[in-house]
Amino acid sequence: MLLEKLRKLPSKKNVLILPHDNPDPDAIASAWGLSYLLKRKLDLNSTIAYSGLIGRAENRALVRVLKIPLVKYDPELLDPDQSIVLVDCQPYTGNNPLPSDVIPDGIIDHHPLRRTTKYKRWAFIDEKIGAVSTIITASFKRQKLFMPKRIATALFYAISSETKDLGWEGTDLDYSNYLFLLPKVNLQALYKIKHPSLKKSYYRMIKEAINKSRIFENIVLCPLGKVPYPELPAEIADFLFFRDRVEISLVMGLYKNDMYLSLRSFDKSVNSAYVMRRLVKDLGRGGGHEIMAGGKIPDISPDKASDLEKTITKRLLKIFSIPERKEETFA
Repeated sequence: MLLEKLRKLPSKKNVLILPHDNPDPDAIASAWGLSYLLKRKLDLNSTIAYSGLIGRAENRALVRVLKIPLVKYDPELLDPDQSIVLVDCQPYTGNNPLPSDVIPDGIIDHHPLRRTTKYKRWAFIDEKIGAVSTIITASFKRQKLFMPKRIATALFYAISSETKDLGWEGTDLDYSNYLFLLPKVNLQALYKIKHPSLKKSYYRMIKEAINKSRIFENIVLCPLGKVPYPELPAEIADFLFFRDRVEISLVMGLYKNDMYLSLRSFDKSVNSAYVMRRLVKDLGRGGGHEIMAGGKIPDISPDKASDLEKTITKRLLKIFSIPERKEETFA
């Protein structure tokens, strides 16, 4: 199915593949797998270009250990004589480097199709599955295409991390492709990716997050302040999420002049993407899935960050009808 879509790309020799900013394992692995598909099945060369940072230790290890060929995005990479495919994101959402006046040829994603999304030829979107890497793996299976161990390891880790070992948003399709990949994985490389060495500063950040976190009934909320990389709020949200009696975590962090928010929910009645959009309404952009979501509020000066954190806190507590006086320390 995906290959049929890819055949509709213009008859050009090059494809620019753009994952979302600060790409996570699913964006990185699916872009890499797509690049291999394009070359082996359609004889198309491609460039994977990302914007932002790859800051999380596991994500850096993924790229380093598997030697994934990524380049930093530069506007000069935009060439009218090449196709453009977005992976794990959609245009005009503020989370990818595609200029607002450029329409991509194709989109591969597992987030709901937005009304504002435009594309020249096709959008391959399956919002029911847990990872875009599942779409790419399924195409390898369908085409009976040889899969190198390094790509298999990347796709396997991506499905595992995106679905939390299939425990959060994994579907039967994620599960079957996970099992398909398992025998092909380089287990030593996988171990190095999942257990990277961590700097002393990482543990200082964990300590700071615990000290700043507050509990409101079943919600943990953490205003981190300035963060060294934009993925950190998501990393801390995952970490805080497993405290007993917590079902929802929200973490905010200021990177440069942008506020990043990350939301997690164990509560199946809570749609995290919907909550995130309400939190950032008229301030920025947000979206995601039922159990995890992210948001970004641009152009925030450091002296205004504290007021914004208070605004987001009030909005979150109002959504769940929780009074501020019920605040508790995290530890």
